[in-house]
Amino acid sequence: MSNISQIYDIDLKLLRCFCTIVEEGSFTAAQAALNLSQSTLSENLKSLEIRLGTRLCRRGPKGFKLFREGEAVYQAAKELFASVETFKQRASNINQSASYELCVGIQDGIVENPSARLHDAIQRFSEYYPNVRFRMEVMLGFQLTGRVADGMVHVGIGLVNDQFPQLTYEHLFDEQGYMCCSDRHPFFGRPDAEMTLAEIESAAYCNRGHLEYYHPECTRHGVTCGDIGLGIQSQLALILSGRNIGYVLDHTAEPLFAAGTLRALRPDLVRIVNPVTAMMGPAAADFKLARRFVDCLVDVHMELGQSRLLPRPAFATSCGTVVEQNGICRVLTSARTAAPPVRFKERDFADSAQNVA
Repeated sequence: MSNISQIYDIDLKLLRCFCTIVEEGSFTAAQAALNLSQSTLSENLKSLEIRLGTRLCRRGPKGFKLFREGEAVYQAAKELFASVETFKQRASNINQSASYELCVGIQDGIVENPSARLHDAIQRFSEYYPNVRFRMEVMLGFQLTGRVADGMVHVGIGLVNDQFPQLTYEHLFDEQGYMCCSDRHPFFGRPDAEMTLAEIESAAYCNRGHLEYYHPECTRHGVTCGDIGLGIQSQLALILSGRNIGYVLDHTAEPLFAAGTLRALRPDLVRIVNPVTAMMGPAAADFKLARRFVDCLVDVHMELGQSRLLPRPAFATSCGTVVEQNGICRVLTSARTAAPPVRFKERDFADSAQNVA
C-alpha cells in the first residue's frame, strides 16, 4: 500500500464513497444511498485503489467482498471522519453565532408516535440557535446506534442498544407494542380465553432482525424463527401476510385494529414497553449544540408529565422487554420472569431548562 503524504478533498470524497459501499454491503445499495450511477461509483473506487496502490474489495458476478486491505482502509477512514467531526464540534464551541450543522438520527417508527415531541424540541432549540442547520435522517436501529457511536451522528433518538456501552441515554418517553396477527393467520379467529402463552411462543415469529432486544433469537428455534423485517414497515408487511405473528407498536396497530385486518394476541399478558431515548456518543458529549438539543428534547417530553410513562408488563415472556432500573437499562430474556420495579433516572425540569439558555 502506497504512502500518502497529503490528503486532498477528492480523497475524502472517494473515502466516503468507499465507506458507504462497505456499510451498505453492495454497489447497488450504495448507488441508492449516494444517488450515483454504477459507473461513477466504480470509477470512484478504482481511483481510490490507484491512489492507495492496492485493491480494496472484490466486485462483480460473485458479489461484494471486502479484502483485508479494504478492512484496514475502512477502519482508518472511520477514524479520520470521526476526528474531522470532533474538530467541527469543538470549533463550534468557540463561536456559537456562526452557522453550524447538527446531525440527528431518528429510529424508524418514532416520529409518528403520538408521544413524540420532536417538532417542539426543534422549534425550542431554534429559538436559542437560529443559525444552526439540521441534518436529519430516519434509519434502522442498528444504523442509528452505530453512527452515533462512530460520531457520524451527533444525537440519536431511538431505543437503547446495550452493545454500545459508550453511549449515554436520556429517557424521553415510552413506546408500547402488542403481539399481533393478521386476519390471514390461523390465530385470528381464536378467542383470547382459548389461547395460551405456549401457543403464542411456538408460532412463527417475525422479528426486526437488527433490533431484537425484546426477543433475542436464541429464545426461538426451527420453525418458530420466522421472517425478518428490517424496519417497522417491512415487519408489518410480513405480519399482515399471515406468515408470522409479531410485535406491532400501538399507534401503528390501532387503525388496523379498527379496519379488522389485525388483532392483538392476549394483550392482557403479552406486550412490550420500551423507553425511547436521546443518545449521544463520547465525541458529541463535548459538542455544546448536541447537548443543548438533548436538553430541549428532555424538556419538551418532561412537560407531558406521567402520560409519557407506561406501566411495565407484570411478566416478561420469552419475548422479553427492555427495562430501566436505577438508571441502568437491561434486558429480560427468561421465559415468564417476573419484571422488577422500574425507576427512571429523571433530571430536574428547572435545571434542564436553564441549561438550554
